[in-house]
Amino acid sequence: MNKFSILISMIFIVFLQNSSANIEPSTTIKKKEVLVGYYGRPNTPSLGILGENNIDELIIKMKEKELYFKNELDNNVDVKLAFHIIHSLATRDPGRRNDYLLGMSEKTVMKYIKRANKEGFAVILDVQLGTKTAFEAVQPILKYLKYDNVHLAIDPEFKIPTHRRYPPGKYVGHIFADDLNKAQESISNYLLEHNVEEKRNLIVHMFHKRMLRKKEEVKNFDNLNLIYNIDGHGNAGVKIKIYNGLYATEQTHKAIGGFKIFYNSDTKPIMTPKEILGLQNVGSQKIMVQPYYINYH
Repeated sequence: MNKFSILISMIFIVFLQNSSANIEPSTTIKKKEVLVGYYGRPNTPSLGILGENNIDELIIKMKEKELYFKNELDNNVDVKLAFHIIHSLATRDPGRRNDYLLGMSEKTVMKYIKRANKEGFAVILDVQLGTKTAFEAVQPILKYLKYDNVHLAIDPEFKIPTHRRYPPGKYVGHIFADDLNKAQESISNYLLEHNVEEKRNLIVHMFHKRMLRKKEEVKNFDNLNLIYNIDGHGNAGVKIKIYNGLYATEQTHKAIGGFKIFYNSDTKPIMTPKEILGLQNVGSQKIMVQPYYINYH
């Protein structure tokens, strides 16, 4: 996120509702399971920790993080690990397709999928939208869902209207429930058509409520776990308020919670596993509904 994103998240905090209840969404995910992802783009250090390391170094760090979680949580939580890869990257240049997106080669994607399969990791393929709808953006990566360890993510922040040609990131983008529903339906249909029985995760990033509009119209699909990943950065107390407001009581029956940690942008000290999972307060603030997905940038 850019500085404008931080400002917007601080402005919208006054509008966020801070009421939450410990209501479990309907899902096949185990109660005592958390998914820990390392986010970024291969060979691009500026975009997150995944790209700061080659794949061997990254795996070592991730396994150290897994051990850290288990030790901090007294081995009471089953920790799963994931490569969270920015597959479609928003750019300032519209490119030859005029969509402001830079894709990724199948060779690179498969390198991570195959290594993740070997290590017992998941892979999350992330799309930053540019001028595409959520439905359009996920089409090129549906084919990877045939691999058991692959899940998808959508980032509305970098959505720009097709009729307004400013670069992604200048203003905070948004999508509507209808667009998300069409993307979900497309993913669900692919899974059904290819006889994929295991549920897949679909992550939607957001750091203020207007990034996903008309949430009350969001649908659920039997073969998808919808995750609202709250990805603002800065002060821990503010991050918790944003999470509690966006992942509020009325959302818990539709989506699972996600929470993002920025190594270089969050106020130090970085939140601990117990603080992220709502087992300990951060000052006067406390996460009210335990997130399932925790991602490190």
